[in-house]
Amino acid sequence: MKKTLKAFISIIIRILFWVVSLFLLFIGIAGKPLTDWYKHTFNTNFREIIYTFGLGLKGADISFFKEAYSECRKELLLFFAVAAICILTILLLDVIDQRTKRNSIKDSKPGSVKIFRGICRILILCTGIILFVPSYRYADEILNVSGFLKSRFTTTTIYEDNYVSYEDTTIAAPEKKKNLIIIYMESMETTYASKDLGGYQDENLIPELTELAQQNVSFGDRGNGMLGGTHNTIGTTWTTSAILASESGVPFSFRVGRNQAGEEDAFAENLPTLGDFLTEQGYRQMFLCGSDSEFGGKRAYFEQHGNFEIYDYYSAIEDGYIDKDYKVWWGLEDHRLYEIAKDRITELASGSEPFNLTMLTVDTHHVGGYKCDWCPDIYDSKTANVVACADRQISDFVKWCSKQDFYDNTIIIILGDHPRMDKKLVKDVDKFEREAYNCFINTRKKTDSGNTRLATTMDLFPTIISAMGYDIEGDRLGLGTNLFSDRKTLAEEMTYEKFNDEIGKNSKYFHKHFDN
Repeated sequence: MKKTLKAFISIIIRILFWVVSLFLLFIGIAGKPLTDWYKHTFNTNFREIIYTFGLGLKGADISFFKEAYSECRKELLLFFAVAAICILTILLLDVIDQRTKRNSIKDSKPGSVKIFRGICRILILCTGIILFVPSYRYADEILNVSGFLKSRFTTTTIYEDNYVSYEDTTIAAPEKKKNLIIIYMESMETTYASKDLGGYQDENLIPELTELAQQNVSFGDRGNGMLGGTHNTIGTTWTTSAILASESGVPFSFRVGRNQAGEEDAFAENLPTLGDFLTEQGYRQMFLCGSDSEFGGKRAYFEQHGNFEIYDYYSAIEDGYIDKDYKVWWGLEDHRLYEIAKDRITELASGSEPFNLTMLTVDTHHVGGYKCDWCPDIYDSKTANVVACADRQISDFVKWCSKQDFYDNTIIIILGDHPRMDKKLVKDVDKFEREAYNCFINTRKKTDSGNTRLATTMDLFPTIISAMGYDIEGDRLGLGTNLFSDRKTLAEEMTYEKFNDEIGKNSKYFHKHFDN
């Protein structure tokens, strides 16, 4: 029994040695070039990397892995060569040691091979540590790894002090319930506007979205007629997290690995969301996207919070919109998605219940976006052409909606989910200055204190409900504030920096109530 236990412990120690050693060698050799590639390609930090992989990559376009390998090929090959040499050396010494013991070779000193093998292991581990330290420091400077780790060991009481559930709040319904169309535009940010309008481009790439914002209601902190938007705090900077925050008033702060793309039994089971609220209000709801809805846990989220009907890339194949072997980018192009949306909305509007159609575009996704056949070559930049094309398509869709019978009783809300994750068109722009687009169309709600607000993604939750004609007691839901009211947002009360810092910390309240 003791021998068996000793052998088992020995195996575990060996496995841990190789896991740690190879990890240190990998980061030490390939860490810096991979960080340089990531810095050049994306504009996110370690937190987003962890949560994106934690949610799973099923349904994702992962062609960027090929680019990463191409850019870091020499270092990756060097790592594999070094790893192979180290492993083969130790294995060879193991074989020699076993033969020495078995054959009692007289010329060999007792334990000499074993001692040499131990020295080799120490050298491998020390080499890994020596290479790891400067590589980690460089990665930490770029990706803020230490900031993420520190936040995991720091607690906050922001939820105990400020969180408001709609279930504990009096919300008065309007006399006639309005239909709702929410369009999450992938990576649509206000920096695409021209500099004279508050953006960062020499020429306005989104004139149609700009005009829609000016003619309707749009919130931001730029003022003076400039195109503003909402700020994406920690836990709201990728699609699933942005949707969750804008529909629940809380950031994505689940333990890493939780709520993985529908693999868990429940997705934030006890978190009250917009979908849950509208279900209670008698709405029929549908989520529409042109990709695999399972990516990022979107299918699980919408099905479990509002019993949404899910219509995605595979649904389009089943209904004959595209052939079964047709796939571009993440699935199908946005211009096809809008045509499907028209059909789905027409069908929803024919029913007796009020409806909520929530849809997500994808052509403007990083890296660089997808240039479809509908995108003309106006600019030298592919991404600029993709953004301009998305601008025209959303405008055409809103114009189509405005001509339909359901329009007068329908609120249309256009939201950028988050700032883009690569640096195309936004190089050297400060993260705080990169605001997600928002526009509330056809709402009769008047703002109490104007449209110039310091707002975050969480503030969209009560604002959407208010835009539909509901009156919210206290004007706060989740950690969000109704932007149509004169009540200050938490970012305005605490300062944005303090608010952002607090929601990045661990919360016992969050994990107890929402993190199933």
